[in-house]
Amino acid sequence: MVAFMVGNVPEDCHPKVRALAEYWQSIHPPAGLPGRQHVDPCNIPKPLLPNILLVDIEGATSTFTWRLIRTGLVKIFERDHTGLPFESAYHKGRDANAYKDMIMLTTAKEPRWRRAPASFARNRDYLTIERAFFPLAGDSDTVDMALGIILARLTSGEVV
Repeated sequence: MVAFMVGNVPEDCHPKVRALAEYWQSIHPPAGLPGRQHVDPCNIPKPLLPNILLVDIEGATSTFTWRLIRTGLVKIFERDHTGLPFESAYHKGRDANAYKDMIMLTTAKEPRWRRAPASFARNRDYLTIERAFFPLAGDSDTVDMALGIILARLTSGEVV
């Protein structure tokens, strides 16, 4: 267990978010950021896998593309956005907090976390979402991908 969290990921985040934060820190090289080459899906805790995502980042144009959306996220978004622009998952498009957090992730080069009402979901059984994005940089400096997790809390209290 890490003694601190990074970026704006708080101590009271969901245990699955904490587990991904700890994984990201465990693959962090001594200098710079980890890259996709450091991510081994076999080492990501299995309970996290349905909610994992990867986003390709073209920082110069602020273009973000869903590279991987796992089954839990397809359920939350009610669509598989793989290969589509990042903002396609959010009715506010580039005005969505998720998009703004991706911009901050690329410039600050630090993880971004948020817990908020699930306004993007048509399924009103989702009260809140909790998500975190972790920067990846193939050259250890330029953020070119994000590893992330999104969880939805249902009205029943269950987290999916």
